[in-house]
Amino acid sequence: MMVTEGSQKKRLFYSVFVPPLVFVPIGVPLFLFGVDVWIIRDAWYLSIFISCVAIAMRDKTPLLQIGFSKQKLGLSLLLAAVWETATFLFLGIIPFFAITGRLPIPVPFNQTMTASAIHFIIVGLAEETWMRGLLLRRLTELRPNGSAPVVWSSIIFVLFHAPAASLVIVQDVGLLPLLALSWVTLFVWSVGLAVIVVKTGNLFGPIVAHGVDDFVTKVLYPLQM
Repeated sequence: MMVTEGSQKKRLFYSVFVPPLVFVPIGVPLFLFGVDVWIIRDAWYLSIFISCVAIAMRDKTPLLQIGFSKQKLGLSLLLAAVWETATFLFLGIIPFFAITGRLPIPVPFNQTMTASAIHFIIVGLAEETWMRGLLLRRLTELRPNGSAPVVWSSIIFVLFHAPAASLVIVQDVGLLPLLALSWVTLFVWSVGLAVIVVKTGNLFGPIVAHGVDDFVTKVLYPLQM
């Protein structure tokens, strides 16, 4: 059955707004009842993943079309590893040293970090399934030619992360330039992951790279100014 442009836009709308909001009716009561915040966060990310899969199935989109495929698995993992290493160095370590005059201090791994590692695996799975899986697929259906799907999925990815910095800006407006730099860095990183998915049709490389990046830069080798 042929999908009209109107239907494509409707499916795109659902793909943008449903995954992050579907957990709200459950998450708010959990928060009010005092459930641990980390448990709520993990449940929220899992709901994003599940809702993306559910939306794809509802639209009769095979999961392999959003990247869950064995196709070019090795190439996807290789490209993601190369991209993650390059961006960690040139968009992470070098700018960090240029701004602070020092290198980040590694934190020795310990058993308490296991929960964080699991959390960031869930984050990588959820965000990549949403942004570089379902959303990128819907954008590509609407604009099959050119770089628009890659660019717009990355813009939405940055906008998704921007609200977390709002409190920081309120507390110290002087940090806005650094936050702007971090958003540009996030956009470039996202573009690379999206290109990998477009070229390989495989989402597993970006999922692994995303989880590793979050764990390393936030826990094991934190890039904190």
